[in-house]
Amino acid sequence: MFPISSTCRHAIAGLAVALVLAGAVPDTRAQMADPVHPMDALTYDEVNRTVALLREAGLADDGTRFPVITLKEMPKAEVLAWEPGEPFTRTAFVVMREDGETSEAVVDLTGGRIVSHEARPGAQPAIMQEEWDRARQATKEDPRWQEAMRRHGIEDLSKVSCAPMAPGYFPEEGFGKRRILRVPCFDQTIPLHPMQNRPIEGVLAIVDADTGEVIDVKEAEPVVVPDTAPGYGPDAIPARGPMKPVLNLTPGGSNIELEGALEVSWQDWSFHLRADRRSGLILSLARFRDKGEERLVAYQMAVSEMFVPYMDPDPAWAFRTYLDAGEFGLGYLISSLGVGTDCPHQAYYVTLLFPSDEGGMFKADRALCIFERNTGNPAWRHYDAGSGRLTSRPEVELVVRTIPTIGNYDYIVDWVFTNRGSIKVNVGATGFDAVKTVRSPDMEAETAGDDTEFGALVAPYVVAPYHDHFFSFRLDLDVDGPQNSFVRDLIVPEPAPAGSLRTSLWRLVSEPVGTEGRIVPTRNTHGEVWRLINPNRRTAMLKGHPGYQIEPGTGNTLSSLPDNDPAQKRAQFSSTRLWLTRYKPDELYAAGDYPMGEADRGLPRFIDDRQSIENADIVAWYTLGFHHVTRPEDWPILPTRWLGFTIRPMGFFDRDPSADLAPEFARPPSREDATQ
Repeated sequence: MFPISSTCRHAIAGLAVALVLAGAVPDTRAQMADPVHPMDALTYDEVNRTVALLREAGLADDGTRFPVITLKEMPKAEVLAWEPGEPFTRTAFVVMREDGETSEAVVDLTGGRIVSHEARPGAQPAIMQEEWDRARQATKEDPRWQEAMRRHGIEDLSKVSCAPMAPGYFPEEGFGKRRILRVPCFDQTIPLHPMQNRPIEGVLAIVDADTGEVIDVKEAEPVVVPDTAPGYGPDAIPARGPMKPVLNLTPGGSNIELEGALEVSWQDWSFHLRADRRSGLILSLARFRDKGEERLVAYQMAVSEMFVPYMDPDPAWAFRTYLDAGEFGLGYLISSLGVGTDCPHQAYYVTLLFPSDEGGMFKADRALCIFERNTGNPAWRHYDAGSGRLTSRPEVELVVRTIPTIGNYDYIVDWVFTNRGSIKVNVGATGFDAVKTVRSPDMEAETAGDDTEFGALVAPYVVAPYHDHFFSFRLDLDVDGPQNSFVRDLIVPEPAPAGSLRTSLWRLVSEPVGTEGRIVPTRNTHGEVWRLINPNRRTAMLKGHPGYQIEPGTGNTLSSLPDNDPAQKRAQFSSTRLWLTRYKPDELYAAGDYPMGEADRGLPRFIDDRQSIENADIVAWYTLGFHHVTRPEDWPILPTRWLGFTIRPMGFFDRDPSADLAPEFARPPSREDATQ
C-alpha cells in the first residue's frame, strides 16, 4: 500500500461530473452547481460554502485539513417520499484535523448554519496527502536513517524512494494516540516498473504524521538488493503480436439513459450513483420496473471496508494489516480508466470530483465507466428434440465499474445489472504483489526454506508474502419498501417416506431471524438460502411474499485470525459471511468510523443491543474474501482474480422477468435512415 502522487490531485473550479462517450466530443451534459436529486454528491459550490461557514464560525482556518466533507443524507422516509422537482434540504458532514486534534461538524447548507461541532479525542481519520509527503521528507532527511542506509550498502540516497504506510493498530507499542506512519523504502538505482520491486529490507522509519518527527529508525540485518528483478512493460517483457479485434459494440446506439448528476436507467432498472471519497461509489434507490410499477429493491449499496493483512512475522511486515477504505479511501485513490482496456470503447466514461484535504475539490478523470455488454451467453434457451425447434435469447448486462488503486493493488469493483432482475457484485484483484528481498535465488538455495516460510519465491531473490483480501459490502436492501424480514432456509436431508422408491431426500426448513447478529451456518444442514422478504405485501398472481436472495459465489473465504489478534480486532467483520443490523443512518462502516486508531468498533458494536429485525428496516453486511497464496504466475503482474456474489429475486416476481426478451437485437439504422 503506497501513497499517491500529489500530481494526481488536480484542483478544479468547475463541474462536479462530466460525461464522455469515448470517441466523441466531451458531452455538454454535466452536473451544474445546484444539485437536482437529494442523494447527489456535494457540488463544488456546496463544498466551498461548507468550508466558508466553518471559517465564519471560527471552527476552521488556513491550517485546518478536511479528511471528510460529504453529504449527510436526508432521513430515508423523506428521500423515498421525494418527487422530482420538489425542494429538498442539503446538509454536509465534516471531519476536521488541526494541530493533532480531530473534530466533527454538521453544516446545514440550506439554512446556512452550523448544526453541531464536537471534538473527537484520539480519533484517527484517513491519511492525507500532506501527511504522506511530510513523512517521506522527514525520513530521508533524518541522519539515523541516512546512516542506516549506508550500513545497508546504499550510498546514493537520491536513488531511494520511500513509501509511508498505515501503521496498523498495536497499542502495546506505547505510541499512545500519536498519529504515526511506518516508512519502508525502495532502491531506484535501476529504473523498473513496478518501482516497488526492489525493497530495501532491514530499515524502517516510524514518523509522527502530525509533526514530522522521526520517532525511531528500526534496523535489522541487511539483505543485499539484487541487481535486477523482473518487471513488466515493454522495457522488461516485449509484447507479443496483437490479436485480431474482438470488440463489444453498440452500432444502433446505447440502451443506457443518463439524467441529472448520475441517475441511470437501463431496460427495467433505474438507480442513482454518487461519488464518495471513502467508499468510492455509492449506489442508491435501485428500482425494477415490473408491469409499469417502479418497485424498490435496494435503498443503498456500497463497499464499506476492505481488510488486507499480511502473514509475515518480520517486524517490517507484521504491521501491514490495512483497512483500505477507512485508512486510505477508495474514492481518494480512485484511478483513471483506460479506454478499450479497462472498459469497452462504447462505455460512458465519467469524470468525478471529490472533496480535497484542503477544503476544495480534486478531479479524477474517467474514474467511472458505465457500459452494456453482450456476454456471449444465452440469457435462457431450450432445444426441443421432437420438433427440432431452438428458442434462446442473448444475455446483455449493464456494468457500473470503478477501479481504486491502493498502492500495489488495483481493485475492479463492478455492479452488474441483468434482465433477470439480479444484481451481481464482482471484485477483481489485480496490480502486483507486494514483495520483499531475500537471500535465495531459487528453491535449491540453502536459505530457500527459511525465505519461503511465509511467502512464495516469485523471482530470484524476491518473495511475495502470503496475505488476505476481505471486502465488506453494506447492503441496505429494501424489498418493496423498508419493512422487511430475514429468512434462512435450511437444506435438511431426511429419510424418504415409507413406500418410496427412494431412501432419502432433502427439504427446506425456513427459520425467520428475529434479532440483529451474525448469520453463522447451521451444522447438520447441507446448505442455506438467505433471503429478505416483505411480509406486508403479496405478489399479484401467486400471493407469496416478495423477496430477494443473497447468494454466495466465489470468494467465500473468511479470516482465519483469532479474535484476539490485534489485526483481527480492528476487522472483526471478516470472521463472518453475513451480518444483519437494524438500519441506523450513522452505521455505515463495518470497522467503525475511525479504524486507524481504534479496535473493536463497527459491526460488533452495531449488534450489541440485539434489536429486533422482524418486519423492520434491515441492513445486510456481506463479507467477500480470499487467502492469497502467492505463486510465480502472480509476478511481475497479477492476473485479475475475480470473486463475487449475487442479489437475485426469489419470489419477487410471478415469473422470470427476462421471459419477454426479444429474440434478436433491433436493426441498426442504415445510412439511408440517417439521411432521411
